[in-house]
Amino acid sequence: MEDKLRAFIAIELAPELKGTIASFESGLKTTEPPGLRWVKPDLLHLTLKFLGDITQTQAQEVSRAISRVVVDNHPFQLQFIGTGAFPNWRKARTLWMGLNKSIELDSLFQQLDAALGELGFFPEDKPFSPHLTVCRVSDTADPRKVQQLQKGFDAFPASTLPLWKVNEVVFFKSVLKPGGPIYTPISKHILK
Repeated sequence: MEDKLRAFIAIELAPELKGTIASFESGLKTTEPPGLRWVKPDLLHLTLKFLGDITQTQAQEVSRAISRVVVDNHPFQLQFIGTGAFPNWRKARTLWMGLNKSIELDSLFQQLDAALGELGFFPEDKPFSPHLTVCRVSDTADPRKVQQLQKGFDAFPASTLPLWKVNEVVFFKSVLKPGGPIYTPISKHILK
């Protein structure tokens, strides 16, 4: 039986934005309630497709499929547009920073979803909502205290951040460790 690896396809956060988001996170961490798991700035990314546990053979097929898709896509820019919580602030499970919908990003996502569908991966059943997960909320967190973070999130001037230039798509493997996940690129795919 073939070994499996946990994998996803994403766009890495531009290095020039990591410091700004790290400052934002550290400002909120001083008042945070217990039960929050903040995403380290160097691990922030825009997930295009989470694949779960796949075999090495599947990983090779996925890498080839990404290469076929990106060859028809040009670099593009994204803009942060705000912050929020999924499903909402009263029952928050994920705290996020939103990105503008862009024709280029949506097209890239649709093409990847279709190419992966041909390999047997289920297409996404919800509309694509581009965002960076900055914090995960555990079951032990007090919802009222988590909701108090909304002011800090709402005050963050996301739309004033510099544009994020997207030049490549990265296929990652993820290893879950007690200190947090470790993401290692399997392959990188430059947009033409």
